[in-house]
Amino acid sequence: MPENLEECPYCGADLRSSIFYEDKIILSLDHPILDTRMVSIKLVGDKRIKRALPKLSDLANKSSDPLELIAICKALKQIGSSEAIELIEKIKRKNNKIVNNYIDEIMS
Repeated sequence: MPENLEECPYCGADLRSSIFYEDKIILSLDHPILDTRMVSIKLVGDKRIKRALPKLSDLANKSSDPLELIAICKALKQIGSSEAIELIEKIKRKNNKIVNNYIDEIMS
């Protein structure tokens, strides 16, 4: 484990900053490592962070990974706002059969 944990070795984010925890979660949605993003997506859903909706939307637009898109849909469903549900419908229009089957399951 690196001794200097003042900045992320992958993206350079300042780990010492006094940013609120939820803001750090939102910022980590841009992390270049998928596993880190997946944990962040899960935390957004678990904590129902509505302020993350624009980032989740951007991430869904950029992603073609079915597992990442499913995680985003799950987080959006947990948030549950009308805007979150609209984003799920937008993801469904990507026509990924695996993702669409999951969406049908969570929306029924």
